[in-house]
Amino acid sequence: MEKQIITFSANEQQLLKTGGIHEYASDTVSYIEAQFDLGQNWSGYDSVRAVWATAFGTVISTVLDADGICMVPVEVLTRRAEVYVNLVGSISENSVLTDRLTTFRITALVVKQKINLTGSETVPITANQFEQFAEIVRDEAASAEQSMRDAKDYADAAKISEDNAKISEDNAAASEANAYASEVNAKASEDNAAASEETALDAADRAEQAAAQSGYMYFHIDEYGHLIYSRTSNTEVDFYLENGHLFVEAIA
Repeated sequence: MEKQIITFSANEQQLLKTGGIHEYASDTVSYIEAQFDLGQNWSGYDSVRAVWATAFGTVISTVLDADGICMVPVEVLTRRAEVYVNLVGSISENSVLTDRLTTFRITALVVKQKINLTGSETVPITANQFEQFAEIVRDEAASAEQSMRDAKDYADAAKISEDNAKISEDNAAASEANAYASEVNAKASEDNAAASEETALDAADRAEQAAAQSGYMYFHIDEYGHLIYSRTSNTEVDFYLENGHLFVEAIA
């Protein structure tokens, strides 16, 4: 796979992008390496992590190696959005966090993706509308399936009409007319099925955006075996162990 590189410079709480790509196509088969030039004040930390985030609530951290290098997680490169990054350095004693240094968040790159099917800008919706859109998705999906079944029925009817036209010469003209009408109806049903599918996809996109606007969080394990924590809040959180307990702490 083709490797692309982004470079950054960190000095105390300031993080600056110094080079590399700015835009990334979500369907590109490649991987991105991030290189951080850490200032002297970043030495002595047990670990330094790059925290990657998107507006859709995906937040993933990657640990820098001894040379200040890590990979940009593929999970933040799959959807159209700005990808943000900041650094977090920590020092712990006996599993207790004793010191931490955090940079301000900056834009690392912009992921380009397909345009909204409606071709228009997305209008923010309320949390109450989310369930309505979810219901629309279900209804439109059912309508699309029914339209596809109707299209098949009309196509079958067209074939039957053609057979009847061959059997009866006296009714040939009428049968051809019926066959043509059935083909027209079949085409109309196919068009309706395509329109219903497009509407369902658009409603699903709006429902997803509604969820991101209203707020949600979840955990899941990705294909690489990573535990992924996703949320829509603009506030970052950190996890640490203390006396065998897992704590969640907001990052300023």
